[in-house]
Amino acid sequence: MRRAFTLIELLVVIAIIAIIAAMLFPVYAQAKESAKRATCISNLRQLAIGMKLYAADDDDRTMPSAYMTATGVTYWNELINPYVKSTDVWHCPSSSLSKVDANIGSISTHYGYNAFYLTGLLTDFSNVFEQSPVSESAVEFPSETVNLVDSKASVEGSWCGDDGRYVLPPSLDDAECWGRPNWLHTQKANVLWLDIHATSRSLGSLYQSQDPVDRWFDLR
Repeated sequence: MRRAFTLIELLVVIAIIAIIAAMLFPVYAQAKESAKRATCISNLRQLAIGMKLYAADDDDRTMPSAYMTATGVTYWNELINPYVKSTDVWHCPSSSLSKVDANIGSISTHYGYNAFYLTGLLTDFSNVFEQSPVSESAVEFPSETVNLVDSKASVEGSWCGDDGRYVLPPSLDDAECWGRPNWLHTQKANVLWLDIHATSRSLGSLYQSQDPVDRWFDLR
């Protein structure tokens, strides 16, 4: 006659299963985040190709931060869309931010553009009609100059929403409709550099205590 498990034996088995699950869950979560980070970097690289194609059609100049008309505004991520042909690449799967612009209701992006240095856009947008995208050849070290980065709003409750479509360099104060890097990936942010390679950087290696302060953002 087959002996049945005692209550103590069942409890021991359940406890062992719980311990194994507790050990495996962080590994699973880490693997899941690694996959999201890889997708995020892939999206940035696709945006990089689109930006390079745009620059090739515009005398080797960087992407404008926005294109203003009498009837509205087209943001940089919308300007690039004819080259990437997918709004999915505007977003990072690790981000919990809304995919929709709170102000105008259009699809937004989770990436912040280094528009202050690459287009000369001022934080109060007063020169939006006179911005001057730079020639890529004017950037001394493209492999060390931020193009895009995971970003979120620098001002909580900003009327623009929680995204940071334009990323502030470290030297500038928080501003409405401008963002700061979003440390999504185990305390790192994915960065797309102007030469189109992408990496992950921590706060201390990208944004804090740098010399000069805007080391990874300015044109040198």
